[in-house]
Amino acid sequence: MVEVSSEDKNKIINKVRNDTNKIEKVIVNGNENDLKDIHIEMAGKYEAYLPDFGKGMYSYSPEYGFNYEYISDETLRHNLKIMKAKLEGYIQNLPFTCNNEPNGSSVSILNSIANSNSNSISLNLTFKQAKQNMDNMPGLNNSETEELKAKIDELEEISKGKITKKKKWEKVRPILKFSIDKGADVAIQFMLLVFQMKLGN
Repeated sequence: MVEVSSEDKNKIINKVRNDTNKIEKVIVNGNENDLKDIHIEMAGKYEAYLPDFGKGMYSYSPEYGFNYEYISDETLRHNLKIMKAKLEGYIQNLPFTCNNEPNGSSVSILNSIANSNSNSISLNLTFKQAKQNMDNMPGLNNSETEELKAKIDELEEISKGKITKKKKWEKVRPILKFSIDKGADVAIQFMLLVFQMKLGN
């Protein structure tokens, strides 16, 4: 189990609230391009964190994600309202879960329950520190460790890249999914790095 301090938890919750505020503004005032851009950004961002995030929304397939070819502005508004409601619900109930087991059981990324065996982590994590943490994880073999460190290097390059936030999310999303398959401790390190990239601001 990984413990996150109340201060760090509040920082993450504030980031999610910033996103729900962005969604609300676009729902009220955005044109079709604005609606599509924020929809793609939020879907790409939170599908990596939250299982079944697109469930119950129009033009969504669990296998392929959202199909934007025939999606209308009213459909986008409908989906964004659901996204906003889901994110507000996760804020109230410790958001951000990731699949840690093959059977789909979830591990809470923001678990505030005290545990003497917990690892205390901070949002102030550098790419170098994250790679050092991979070296120190006993559950990883050498091949897995090097592969994960290479993925961290990819994140750093994406972070430095002079491309749009939407394009960055397209590149980040498969890396996050890859990290989730390696277990909660690995996924948390990657999620903290991505949060610090400020792709949602």
